Amino acid sequence: MRLLWLSLGLVPYLSLAGLDAWMHERDRRVPRVEQALHAGLALAIGAFLTGVFTSRTLLASIALIVFVALLVADEAGFHRGLERRERHVHVASWVALAGFVLLWQVLGDTP
Repeated sequence: MRLLWLSLGLVPYLSLAGLDAWMHERDRRVPRVEQALHAGLALAIGAFLTGVFTSRTLLASIALIVFVALLVADEAGFHRGLERRERHVHVASWVALAGFVLLWQVLGDTP
């Protein structure tokens, strides 16, 4: 049951992250440094989700810290001049991710 709730709890974040990726491809040219940050973000969120879904708290926690650090760097370095619509998607995705992290904490690591 835990895996089902976690999977359902992840849908809002994945949907918003997918929308953001689509907006990047459609609306603006992303510089190489930002592309590298995005690759790091993808690896970090992948490691976080692997840790969450396999009940490896240390892996999930470290990956989440790395993800947040890269996210802050991405936002500070490249997202100051974004259109309001894309900024709203970013904020909504952060809220969705925070909700998922809260759900993970509430459910615990018992498979």
